[in-house]
Amino acid sequence: MHNGIPVYLFTICGTFAHWRKWFTTTSALTYAFPPRTAVVGMIGAILGVPREKVAEVFKTNDTRIAVCPLRSIVKDRLPEKWRQSPPRIVKGRFDPAKMDESFQENLEVIRRPHYRIVFRHRDETLMKELRERLEQKRWVYPPCMGIMGFLADVEWEGEDVAEVVRVQEANIISVLPLDEAMAKTVDLSESEAILREERVPNEVFPDRTFRHLDLAYVSRNAKPLRVRSAKGPLPVYRLRKNGGTVIFFEGWRPVT
Repeated sequence: MHNGIPVYLFTICGTFAHWRKWFTTTSALTYAFPPRTAVVGMIGAILGVPREKVAEVFKTNDTRIAVCPLRSIVKDRLPEKWRQSPPRIVKGRFDPAKMDESFQENLEVIRRPHYRIVFRHRDETLMKELRERLEQKRWVYPPCMGIMGFLADVEWEGEDVAEVVRVQEANIISVLPLDEAMAKTVDLSESEAILREERVPNEVFPDRTFRHLDLAYVSRNAKPLRVRSAKGPLPVYRLRKNGGTVIFFEGWRPVT
Protein backbone atom coordinates (compact mmCIF):
# COMPACT_ATOMS: atom_id res chain seq x y z
CA MET A 1 0.00 0.00 0.00
CA HIS A 2 1.30 3.45 -0.90
CA ASN A 3 0.39 5.07 2.42
CA GLY A 4 1.10 2.24 4.85
CA ILE A 5 3.57 -0.49 5.70
CA PRO A 6 2.94 -4.00 7.08
CA VAL A 7 4.32 -4.42 10.59
CA TYR A 8 4.58 -7.14 13.23
CA LEU A 9 3.36 -6.64 16.80
CA PHE A 10 4.76 -8.61 19.73
CA THR A 11 5.16 -7.98 23.44
CA ILE A 12 8.14 -8.34 25.76
CA CYS A 13 7.96 -8.53 29.55
CA GLY A 14 9.89 -9.87 32.52
CA THR A 15 10.60 -9.52 36.21
CA PHE A 16 13.30 -6.88 35.83
CA ALA A 17 14.89 -4.89 33.01
CA HIS A 18 18.04 -2.79 32.75
CA TRP A 19 19.17 -0.88 29.67
CA ARG A 20 22.27 0.89 30.90
CA LYS A 21 22.63 4.59 30.28
CA TRP A 22 25.81 5.27 28.36
CA PHE A 23 27.33 7.75 30.83
CA THR A 24 27.01 5.67 34.03
CA THR A 25 29.84 3.68 35.63
CA THR A 26 29.51 1.92 38.98
CA SER A 27 26.00 3.06 39.97
CA ALA A 28 24.33 1.94 36.75
CA LEU A 29 21.19 3.81 35.67
CA THR A 30 18.67 2.48 33.16
CA TYR A 31 16.61 3.97 30.36
CA ALA A 32 12.85 3.77 30.89
CA PHE A 33 12.38 1.73 27.72
CA PRO A 34 14.46 -0.50 25.45
CA PRO A 35 16.36 1.72 22.97
CA ARG A 36 16.31 0.76 19.32
CA THR A 37 19.76 -0.81 19.72
CA ALA A 38 18.40 -3.12 22.44
CA VAL A 39 15.39 -4.10 20.31
CA VAL A 40 17.50 -5.08 17.30
CA GLY A 41 19.82 -6.97 19.63
CA MET A 42 16.87 -8.91 21.01
CA ILE A 43 15.50 -9.68 17.53
CA GLY A 44 18.99 -10.63 16.43
CA ALA A 45 19.19 -13.11 19.33
CA ILE A 46 15.84 -14.63 18.36
CA LEU A 47 17.01 -15.06 14.76
CA GLY A 48 20.56 -16.08 15.61
CA VAL A 49 22.23 -13.10 13.93
CA PRO A 50 25.90 -12.98 15.05
CA ARG A 51 26.66 -10.00 17.25
CA GLU A 52 29.15 -8.56 14.77
CA LYS A 53 26.48 -8.68 12.02
CA VAL A 54 23.64 -6.94 13.89
CA ALA A 55 24.67 -3.45 12.76
CA GLU A 56 24.75 -4.57 9.13
CA VAL A 57 21.47 -6.52 9.19
CA PHE A 58 19.43 -3.93 11.09
CA LYS A 59 20.35 -0.62 9.46
CA THR A 60 18.01 2.29 10.11
CA ASN A 61 17.16 2.48 6.40
CA ASP A 62 15.96 -1.15 6.48
CA THR A 63 13.84 -1.13 9.65
CA ARG A 64 10.97 0.63 11.35
CA ILE A 65 10.68 0.13 15.11
CA ALA A 66 8.39 1.62 17.75
CA VAL A 67 8.19 0.75 21.47
CA CYS A 68 4.91 1.14 23.37
CA PRO A 69 4.80 0.83 27.19
CA LEU A 70 1.95 -1.40 28.36
CA ARG A 71 2.49 -1.03 32.11
CA SER A 72 3.48 1.87 34.35
CA ILE A 73 7.25 2.32 34.39
CA VAL A 74 8.47 1.76 37.95
CA LYS A 75 12.19 2.11 38.65
CA ASP A 76 13.86 0.55 41.68
CA ARG A 77 17.37 -0.29 42.87
CA LEU A 78 18.95 -3.66 43.51
CA PRO A 79 22.11 -3.80 45.65
CA GLU A 80 24.97 -5.60 43.93
CA LYS A 81 28.44 -6.53 45.06
CA TRP A 82 31.21 -5.44 42.70
CA ARG A 83 34.78 -6.74 42.75
CA GLN A 84 37.52 -4.22 42.05
CA SER A 85 39.99 -6.76 40.69
CA PRO A 86 40.03 -10.45 39.72
CA PRO A 87 40.54 -12.85 42.66
CA ARG A 88 44.07 -14.19 43.06
CA ILE A 89 44.74 -17.87 43.75
CA VAL A 90 47.57 -18.67 46.17
CA LYS A 91 48.52 -22.31 46.76
CA GLY A 92 45.28 -23.49 45.21
CA ARG A 93 43.07 -21.17 47.27
CA PHE A 94 41.60 -17.73 46.79
CA ASP A 95 43.71 -15.02 48.40
CA PRO A 96 41.51 -13.55 51.21
CA ALA A 97 43.10 -10.14 50.75
CA LYS A 98 41.94 -9.96 47.16
CA MET A 99 38.52 -11.37 48.05
CA ASP A 100 37.95 -8.40 50.36
CA GLU A 101 38.61 -5.87 47.60
CA SER A 102 34.96 -5.40 46.69
CA PHE A 103 32.26 -2.82 47.20
CA GLN A 104 28.48 -2.60 47.03
CA GLU A 105 26.61 -0.36 44.60
CA ASN A 106 23.04 -0.15 43.37
CA LEU A 107 21.79 -1.32 40.00
CA GLU A 108 18.78 0.67 38.82
CA VAL A 109 16.13 -1.60 37.29
CA ILE A 110 12.60 -1.45 35.94
CA ARG A 111 10.22 -3.71 37.84
CA ARG A 112 7.76 -5.84 35.87
CA PRO A 113 8.60 -4.22 32.50
CA HIS A 114 6.04 -4.73 29.75
CA TYR A 115 6.22 -3.25 26.24
CA ARG A 116 4.74 -3.78 22.80
CA ILE A 117 7.19 -3.76 19.90
CA VAL A 118 6.08 -2.61 16.44
CA PHE A 119 8.56 -3.93 13.91
CA ARG A 120 9.19 -3.86 10.17
CA HIS A 121 12.18 -4.99 8.12
CA ARG A 122 12.68 -4.55 4.40
CA ASP A 123 13.84 -8.18 4.03
CA GLU A 124 10.71 -10.33 3.61
CA THR A 125 12.66 -13.55 4.23
CA LEU A 126 13.82 -12.22 7.58
CA MET A 127 10.26 -11.17 8.43
CA LYS A 128 8.91 -14.61 7.60
CA GLU A 129 11.49 -16.36 9.78
CA LEU A 130 10.89 -13.92 12.63
CA ARG A 131 7.15 -14.58 12.56
CA GLU A 132 7.66 -18.35 12.63
CA ARG A 133 10.03 -18.11 15.57
CA LEU A 134 7.76 -15.74 17.49
CA GLU A 135 4.70 -17.92 16.95
CA GLN A 136 6.57 -21.07 17.95
CA LYS A 137 8.60 -19.41 20.76
CA ARG A 138 11.69 -20.92 19.19
CA TRP A 139 14.73 -18.75 19.81
CA VAL A 140 18.30 -19.28 18.67
CA TYR A 141 19.52 -17.40 21.76
CA PRO A 142 17.34 -16.50 24.77
CA PRO A 143 16.10 -12.88 24.49
CA CYS A 144 16.76 -10.76 27.56
CA MET A 145 15.64 -7.44 29.01
CA GLY A 146 19.00 -5.72 28.69
CA ILE A 147 21.01 -7.96 31.03
CA MET A 148 21.56 -11.64 30.29
CA GLY A 149 20.11 -12.71 33.65
CA PHE A 150 16.89 -10.75 33.06
CA LEU A 151 15.17 -13.12 30.65
CA ALA A 152 12.33 -11.82 28.47
CA ASP A 153 8.96 -13.45 27.89
CA VAL A 154 8.11 -12.71 24.25
CA GLU A 155 4.54 -13.09 22.95
CA TRP A 156 3.45 -12.86 19.33
CA GLU A 157 0.42 -10.57 18.82
CA GLY A 158 -0.08 -10.47 15.06
CA GLU A 159 0.27 -8.40 11.93
CA ASP A 160 -0.96 -4.87 11.32
CA VAL A 161 -0.55 -2.01 8.87
CA ALA A 162 0.97 1.34 9.90
CA GLU A 163 -0.74 4.00 7.79
CA VAL A 164 0.81 7.43 7.31
CA VAL A 165 -1.42 10.30 8.45
CA ARG A 166 -0.71 13.99 8.95
CA VAL A 167 -2.38 15.60 11.94
CA GLN A 168 -2.12 18.78 13.98
CA GLU A 169 -2.37 16.82 17.24
CA ALA A 170 -2.27 13.17 18.22
CA ASN A 171 -2.23 10.75 21.13
CA ILE A 172 1.03 8.82 20.74
CA ILE A 173 1.07 5.38 22.41
CA SER A 174 4.77 4.78 21.70
CA VAL A 175 8.01 6.34 22.83
CA LEU A 176 8.29 9.78 21.21
CA PRO A 177 11.75 10.27 19.63
CA LEU A 178 12.68 13.83 18.71
CA ASP A 179 15.57 15.41 16.91
CA GLU A 180 16.64 18.96 17.69
CA ALA A 181 14.40 20.51 15.04
CA MET A 182 11.25 18.54 15.96
CA ALA A 183 11.75 19.23 19.66
CA LYS A 184 11.18 22.94 18.94
CA THR A 185 7.86 22.36 17.15
CA VAL A 186 6.21 19.81 19.45
CA ASP A 187 4.04 20.82 22.42
CA LEU A 188 3.74 18.23 25.22
CA SER A 189 2.17 20.51 27.84
CA GLU A 190 -1.06 18.46 27.97
CA SER A 191 0.71 15.13 28.50
CA GLU A 192 0.69 13.61 31.98
CA ALA A 193 3.60 12.03 33.86
CA ILE A 194 6.19 11.99 31.11
CA LEU A 195 9.78 10.83 31.38
CA ARG A 196 12.46 12.61 29.37
CA GLU A 197 15.52 10.72 28.21
CA GLU A 198 18.50 12.34 26.52
CA ARG A 199 21.20 10.84 24.32
CA VAL A 200 19.49 7.47 23.79
CA PRO A 201 21.51 5.11 21.54
CA ASN A 202 19.58 4.64 18.32
CA GLU A 203 21.96 3.10 15.79
CA VAL A 204 25.04 0.93 16.20
CA PHE A 205 27.78 0.73 13.59
CA PRO A 206 30.15 -2.17 12.82
CA ASP A 207 32.96 -0.52 14.82
CA ARG A 208 30.66 -0.46 17.91
CA THR A 209 30.16 3.31 17.80
CA PHE A 210 26.67 4.73 18.18
CA ARG A 211 24.38 7.41 16.83
CA HIS A 212 22.09 8.84 19.49
CA LEU A 213 18.66 10.43 19.66
CA ASP A 214 18.67 14.02 20.89
CA LEU A 215 15.56 13.48 23.00
CA ALA A 216 12.97 10.82 23.71
CA TYR A 217 9.81 11.07 25.78
CA VAL A 218 7.79 8.21 27.24
CA SER A 219 4.69 8.11 29.43
CA ARG A 220 5.52 7.04 32.99
CA ASN A 221 1.99 5.69 33.53
CA ALA A 222 1.70 4.02 30.09
CA LYS A 223 -0.91 6.52 28.91
CA PRO A 224 -0.78 8.12 25.45
CA LEU A 225 1.33 11.26 25.04
CA ARG A 226 -0.78 14.23 23.96
CA VAL A 227 1.26 15.88 21.20
CA ARG A 228 0.47 19.16 19.45
CA SER A 229 2.35 20.75 16.57
CA ALA A 230 3.18 24.43 16.54
CA LYS A 231 4.30 24.41 12.90
CA GLY A 232 2.07 22.47 10.55
CA PRO A 233 0.80 18.86 10.53
CA LEU A 234 2.86 16.05 12.01
CA PRO A 235 3.50 12.83 10.05
CA VAL A 236 2.48 9.96 12.34
CA TYR A 237 1.59 6.30 11.85
CA ARG A 238 -1.80 4.86 12.77
CA LEU A 239 -2.08 1.13 13.33
CA ARG A 240 -5.09 -0.02 11.34
CA LYS A 241 -6.14 -2.93 13.58
CA ASN A 242 -4.71 -1.83 16.91
CA GLY A 243 -6.00 1.71 16.52
CA GLY A 244 -3.02 3.37 18.21
CA THR A 245 -0.74 6.05 16.80
CA VAL A 246 3.03 5.51 16.92
CA ILE A 247 6.30 7.17 15.94
CA PHE A 248 9.21 5.08 14.74
CA PHE A 249 12.70 5.46 16.19
CA GLU A 250 14.02 5.88 12.66
CA GLY A 251 12.32 9.27 12.30
CA TRP A 252 9.17 11.15 11.38
CA ARG A 253 9.65 10.98 7.64
CA PRO A 254 7.14 8.87 5.65
CA VAL A 255 8.38 5.41 4.66
CA THR A 256 7.42 2.74 2.15
